[in-house]
Amino acid sequence: MGQSEGESAGVQARVAVVGAGFVGRGLVHRLARRTSVAGLLVVNRRAERAVQAFADAGVDPDAVVREDDPARVGEAVAEGRPAVLADASVLPEVPGIDVVVEATGAMTFGTRTILAALEGGRHVVSMNAEVDALLGHHLQAVAERAGVVYTIGDGDQPGVLLRVMHEAEQLGLRPTVALNCKRNLDVHQNPDDSRPYAERDGTSVEMTTAFGDGTKMHIENVVTANLSGLRPAPIGTPGVRTELAAVADDVRAAGIEPGTVHFTLGGDFGGGVLVLAGTDDPDFDAPYLRYGKLGDGPWYPLFRPYHLIHMEVPVTIDQVLAGGPALGTRTPAPVATCVAVAKRDLRAGEQLDGIGGFTAYGVAATVEEGAELLPIGLSQHATLRRDVGVDQPVRLEDVELDEDAELVRLARQRRG
Repeated sequence: MGQSEGESAGVQARVAVVGAGFVGRGLVHRLARRTSVAGLLVVNRRAERAVQAFADAGVDPDAVVREDDPARVGEAVAEGRPAVLADASVLPEVPGIDVVVEATGAMTFGTRTILAALEGGRHVVSMNAEVDALLGHHLQAVAERAGVVYTIGDGDQPGVLLRVMHEAEQLGLRPTVALNCKRNLDVHQNPDDSRPYAERDGTSVEMTTAFGDGTKMHIENVVTANLSGLRPAPIGTPGVRTELAAVADDVRAAGIEPGTVHFTLGGDFGGGVLVLAGTDDPDFDAPYLRYGKLGDGPWYPLFRPYHLIHMEVPVTIDQVLAGGPALGTRTPAPVATCVAVAKRDLRAGEQLDGIGGFTAYGVAATVEEGAELLPIGLSQHATLRRDVGVDQPVRLEDVELDEDAELVRLARQRRG
């Protein structure tokens, strides 16, 4: 069997995975079997879930070291013994960890985990798009000051789109439109609607709701925008209903401008992502691209039919530990934000309940269009001052923010 770059180069890494949910459990299963991982620590509030993640990977539960003393955890990891830590606050004190993978999707907890790891001199691979959409530029600055790498991970849509865009550039093409492929969308889907799907798929109700109402997709598009310079379409622009054979023509016919990150609806894209690329020498390149079955242009579809989440994260870990860069090139300042839109008629005095809740869904916007709007990542800290009608963006002036909340403070610092 083939080896990854890290395995073939003999890189021996000590990795901490924070979170033992849907993504974290899958990642532990992969990392526990890799020769490039010399030590593996799983951090999870419920220690039994972390132990079960190791058991699912074929590790004898009795062999798992369960400790909250950072020195003893560090010893276990250094000796190559699987270890579990329930108290995430002591993770920065655990010696010898090379890279921390944030896999919880939680906003405040994820932010604290990432900041503590970076400030402690650890590389961070983040599967937490929610945090990156709100604070990615700040986290990048912290990483640069500490001399470490902060990066999103391969496997989720932003990482996969960035890889396809890079491939387009290597082919001498110009990424023109990046497309997140969405099968179904119901912006009013709420946790009650989502519960049967969450039970079926083994995901949290909040995560399932954020998938269904489009918030997760729009957050991913914001992350992609801020790591590529592409910009979201105006708020209210519908997804493009199309299929692979017609996507280039349909996206152009829908009026999607070059330099945009957007989304398709329905179609035959499965779990894939797609980049429409142009060429600076169409007279010469067009016959070859037509021969390659990419159509008549001027936009050519580069389709990747899958994203495999945790299965792809080791690629990012290996890249970072081999001295490689973060995925994408972060723009000098944010170009996109994900704003809150009322999921139903909201009344003054209501407290919003955050991503994947009953009160709001998220929509990608340019920073200019979203300047006076509430970021969805702060919505759990917002109480309404006035009524907001269904499907109306929530303005900052519509809410009272909890100024003591850590995310509010960091977001205000970022906005200056």
